[in-house]
Amino acid sequence: HLCDNMASSETPAAPSNGHAEGDSSVSEAVNALSKQLGVDAAVVDRIFRAGLCHAEMSHKRRRVSAQAPAATTPETSAANGGEANAGAAADFRFSEGVSLEQLRSELADFAKERDWDQFHSPRNLALAMVGEVGELCECFQWKGEVPEGLPGWSEKHRTAVRQEISDVLLYLVRLSHKCHVDLPKAAMDKLAVNAAKYPASLVKGSSRKYSEYKIAAESRDRK
Repeated sequence: HLCDNMASSETPAAPSNGHAEGDSSVSEAVNALSKQLGVDAAVVDRIFRAGLCHAEMSHKRRRVSAQAPAATTPETSAANGGEANAGAAADFRFSEGVSLEQLRSELADFAKERDWDQFHSPRNLALAMVGEVGELCECFQWKGEVPEGLPGWSEKHRTAVRQEISDVLLYLVRLSHKCHVDLPKAAMDKLAVNAAKYPASLVKGSSRKYSEYKIAAESRDRK
């Protein structure tokens, strides 16, 4: 991976003429940071270049997302002067351009760069995810039932929900990686299982568990 090569290289490759000026600027910044922090220049250079690479990858992701249709969110609805209503809820969708595989790959690189892979056993990841679920639940604690779209919530509280949901997702993706579970396929397979367990014709409008409506159906059949 390009980022890994840049982060692990002791001495950066000689720049081409087209990048000489940019590389000179990087060298000046690295030397200044090295003197300021009292850290070896080679170490600072690796960290600095890894950060540049991560920033470039983030820029590419934002560019891909910008080309995709904009997702409808409560935030964008409010920005347009409207509240999150039934129509906005029906139109809500995720942004395109970012896949679970991309998240898996970036999380793997993130852990590798920090030598955290040694800590990411399935058990540790599962427990960490439970902790993040607890933090997500705290966002809703003592608020009673909250309508879809979180109307009336401050941007501070919306941000907290976004971040905690993201933490749960990232741990779930990482756990799936370490368990060798193909998460997108497994989720679609489970959705098919649920569709078989909960036929729409039998459970529409009901929140009962599948075993309960089966017992009720068998009782009706006996009568």
